[in-house]
Amino acid sequence: MTNDKPAVRYRTIDIVTPVMIAVAFGVIFLGYGAVYSLLKPVTSVYMPIEGILAGIWFLPAFLAGLIVRKPGAALLAEVLAAAIEAALGGPWGPGTLISGVIQGLPMELCLLVVAYRKAGPKLVLVAGALTGFAEAIYESNSYYSMFRFGDTIAYFVFMTVSGALLGGLVAWGIVRGLVAAGALNPFVVSRELRGGRKSARSTASSRNLS
Repeated sequence: MTNDKPAVRYRTIDIVTPVMIAVAFGVIFLGYGAVYSLLKPVTSVYMPIEGILAGIWFLPAFLAGLIVRKPGAALLAEVLAAAIEAALGGPWGPGTLISGVIQGLPMELCLLVVAYRKAGPKLVLVAGALTGFAEAIYESNSYYSMFRFGDTIAYFVFMTVSGALLGGLVAWGIVRGLVAAGALNPFVVSRELRGGRKSARSTASSRNLS
């Protein structure tokens, strides 16, 4: 009889991986913040369009959640990445930590719903949309209170779509690439994806023989 309950006990690698993701993205975020300044001449024409850039900020939570799949991993990666960005002189200061918490929680909740079992593209798409919507609530009150009603709605749409696509789908693509490269062999996501490919090849072989 097999036990399909997910393992929730942390291994050393389950702690190290979110920390490594956070350190990498803490530095990346510092540079990505500069992109907003570079694009200011474009986004100033219609400021709500800045929301389309948001999904990248959610990647630490999505990657850590998809890879480690243990309670707290997504939140740890996102908050730590935000803390590193703030410590390195990010333009949003302490508000970055608030965003880190907001951006980490939806992935945690989505994983909780599926009991930390198989997490695929559908889950991370939903998590991305929820994260974008939640962050839009915070930012529309903290940074964009000058928006008119129509602008606020547009910002919510851009943030939600960006969270799902630029955050969720990009994270899933990165995970698939890492699995293909053999970098995630210690994690269950590698066995799931490799098992799926093996099953597909077996099915194709059976059809060719029939």
